[in-house]
Amino acid sequence: MNIAICDDEKYVRIYIRKLIEKQEKDCQIFEFSSGEALLKFQKEGKETFDMLFLDISIQDENGIDVAKQFREEQGRSGWGNLPLLIFVTGYPEYMPEAFSVNAFQFLVKPVKEEEFERVFTQASRECRSFLAKQRTSSKELLIRSGKSTRKIQEHEIYYVESSSRKVILCLADEKISYYDKMSVLEEKLREHFFRVHKGYLINMRHVERYSRTEVKMRNGDSVLISKYKYQDFVKAYLSYIRCEMQPAAASSR
Repeated sequence: MNIAICDDEKYVRIYIRKLIEKQEKDCQIFEFSSGEALLKFQKEGKETFDMLFLDISIQDENGIDVAKQFREEQGRSGWGNLPLLIFVTGYPEYMPEAFSVNAFQFLVKPVKEEEFERVFTQASRECRSFLAKQRTSSKELLIRSGKSTRKIQEHEIYYVESSSRKVILCLADEKISYYDKMSVLEEKLREHFFRVHKGYLINMRHVERYSRTEVKMRNGDSVLISKYKYQDFVKAYLSYIRCEMQPAAASSR
């Protein structure tokens, strides 16, 4: 899971990080000292989050306003979509307003470990349930390019390229350009897809081979891979290969 903590108090971020790591070993944690930094990171489309711990009072910022901007940028408003939003604050009187932006839960400072464990367990269960539903549902994109609208199945997509305010879906022998955000597509196409570069999201089904600098796709195209993403990509690709081999191994018994 990818988990974000946004709080202007460093000791609070450290404390929440320790509580998370005590409950969940297999996760990446991102820390932000301001809502501005969180929103900037989101707009850059570097990562998507499954859970967000957000302070309501962040220096001169209102965390509820930050949450509204985050949801607007994301294009989704309900807590049934990721990330699950958990407010952390020393002002419980803000609770009704916090839930008006579809917060999943609310923690009051100073956060008690027992309460954190209860909320985190509940949120983790909800995240995994949501991701399981995503995996079992048939994924297809309904896109409008020019004057026409068409459906694209996710398995048809070899990779996605960002281009200014547009994205380009690269299929076996066709490229389709339309207006969308890479971060939105990355969230829709989580399974079997990996963001190897700020400008590229690849379908691991169609990887032919890779090096430290590029990924060669089965349609002959080469896609740049960021040196900062290489190790994570290798882990994700090997995990994908293992998962693909398991059904075959089971059926041969």
